[in-house]
Amino acid sequence: MKSSLSLKHSLANVQKRIDDSNEFYPLLDYSFHDAEKIEDAVSFEPRVAPGAPNVIKVDNRYHSYGINLNHNKLNGSLETLPNLIRKIFINPNALAIIDLSFNAFTEIPIAITQFPLLKHFLFHKNLLRNLNEIEKLYALKELKHLTLHRNPIEDNISYLRSYVLCLLPGLRSFNCTSVSKSDLKTSDIWQKMNKTLIPKILNK
Repeated sequence: MKSSLSLKHSLANVQKRIDDSNEFYPLLDYSFHDAEKIEDAVSFEPRVAPGAPNVIKVDNRYHSYGINLNHNKLNGSLETLPNLIRKIFINPNALAIIDLSFNAFTEIPIAITQFPLLKHFLFHKNLLRNLNEIEKLYALKELKHLTLHRNPIEDNISYLRSYVLCLLPGLRSFNCTSVSKSDLKTSDIWQKMNKTLIPKILNK
């Protein structure tokens, strides 16, 4: 499993291709501000990772496809996140990466479901305990990479991987480990054998 440091480094250098274009913009990094409110975190100028291209700012908004808010003290529903993204991103509808790892969330913020093109959602090292919270991610049809490790739910739910892949079979990686055909087969078998445990939203 990759360390959170190497994961952050790889995301900082990710090349985001949208509509077959080769535009490359860095993530906006608002990490390590000890912020309890998202407004406090983004009150600083975004950091630039060593070797990464400089952020491109036009007036008061940036060219970017992702935001790092890790290593703060954020929690709650983040209801102001969509408005903030519209204020600081030149193309807010193309947001593809959100890193909320190493915060104090006990729930998955419902606000992230307002970003339909989200492909990377990093949520490891928080305080998530409720399995039903993961059902919120069902709305993110483009989600490919998800992290939930080092949350209490990882220790409490032995079948977490099968549950997540049952809900999100389109994932390419979960908890920094690639999703294989064998994983999907195991999840399918688990789903058939555990009707009372599968995500409620799949029974609708």
